[in-house]
Amino acid sequence: MIPAPPDNANAQVVLSTPLAILGMLVDVVRQRFAEGVFSDPVVNWTWKPLDEYDPGDDDVIYIESGWNVNLEARTVRPGVWIDLDQNVYIKSAIGHQDQMPAHIRNNLEQFHAYGEADMSLSCTSPNSGESLLLGSVVQDHLEMASNIIQANFGLRDMGDVIMGKTSTFSKDDKLYETPLQVRLKYEIRWATLPVGNLLNAINFRLEDDTDPNLYYRDIALKLEYSGE
Repeated sequence: MIPAPPDNANAQVVLSTPLAILGMLVDVVRQRFAEGVFSDPVVNWTWKPLDEYDPGDDDVIYIESGWNVNLEARTVRPGVWIDLDQNVYIKSAIGHQDQMPAHIRNNLEQFHAYGEADMSLSCTSPNSGESLLLGSVVQDHLEMASNIIQANFGLRDMGDVIMGKTSTFSKDDKLYETPLQVRLKYEIRWATLPVGNLLNAINFRLEDDTDPNLYYRDIALKLEYSGE
């Protein structure tokens, strides 16, 4: 089962930020283990929202963004921890320029770039064999559904899903980890107004201060510039 944007979503809107990409990937993996989803082979893990967890459920699996330090039970149950390793914007034209100014009067400029997000998935379990099996199921799910994921969420490309060697988890030596990596490519567009007025305002403030270096230093340190 692959999640899709809401029925009332604007068809022209696609994912265009690293956090949206991260959230989408978390949701896609969760749906693989959601209650009632057909599974072949059958798996013994079920994902539920955190507020629906029953302490007596032995088949619960955690699927979260990052490494949730607030989940004490994460060390005794399997989990998939998804994070953004790095993100880069790649120029599709000189200066990211998309086209001529859209509005000549106020010189509104439009820009375009490709984003590439490297995502990591840590499939953890107290048992090394279970960690490997979980990593294999998640890898198969993402790789075999990659075309559907790209089509539903407007991704430019989805790279091969790479599974690494199962080993002791670096963040918790009570767990084993099977790491996965995948690169997602998407498009991003934005528009800007001229910044000349903003830059002039900064220059006016600097004229009232005796030392520009101290002025910017105090901004970095979250201090009120004294002018002394």
